[in-house]
Amino acid sequence: MVKTYLILAVVIVFTSNYSVEAKTYLTPTQAEKVCFPTADKFEWKTHRYSRDEIQKIYDASSLKVIDPGLWYCTAYKDNKVIGVIAFDRCIGKHLFIDFVIAITPDGQVKQVEILNYRESWGYEVRREGWRNQFVGKDTAAKLDHNNGITNISGATLSCRGVARGVKRICHTWGVVVHPALVAAGRLPKQ
Repeated sequence: MVKTYLILAVVIVFTSNYSVEAKTYLTPTQAEKVCFPTADKFEWKTHRYSRDEIQKIYDASSLKVIDPGLWYCTAYKDNKVIGVIAFDRCIGKHLFIDFVIAITPDGQVKQVEILNYRESWGYEVRREGWRNQFVGKDTAAKLDHNNGITNISGATLSCRGVARGVKRICHTWGVVVHPALVAAGRLPKQ
C-alpha cells in the first residue's frame, strides 16, 4: 500500500512539471487592430511557396522554411497599403508558439505579437520590452538570438525560435510578399 502511494506521488511530481498551460493572447482578427489600428480594410491571403522561393528564403536568411506556405494580411487605409501582418510559428521547448509580425511598406518590423503560447515556461517572450527590440529591424539588421536580439533567462528556446521566425519573415517579405504587392500595383517598385 505504501509502495502504491509512493509510486503515485512520484508520478504526480514528475507529470506536474510538464503541465501545459496553453494561452491565447490574441486572435488574428484582434492582431489586425493591435498592429494597424488606423487601417480600414484587411485582406488575408495564403501563398504556397515554390521550390525556388523556399531556396531564396533559405539563401537570404540561412533558415529553413518550416511551413509550405505563408498566411498573411495586407492592411489598407483609404485603399493604400499601410503594412502587412504575417503569421508564423516556432517551437518553444516542445510546442508551437504562434505569432504575427507586422511589417511596414518599406520592409521594417513594426510590431511582433504573440497569439498563442502553449507551454508553461518561456512565456516571457510575450513581454513588450523583449518584443520591442525587433521594431525597426529589416533584412539588413542583426536578427539572431544573442546577436542583435537579447535573451531572456529561462526562455532561451522561445527567444531563439521567435527571433528565427522574425528573421525568416523579414526575408520572406523581400522574396514573396513585396514582389506580389508590386506586381498587383499595390506598392511602387523600389
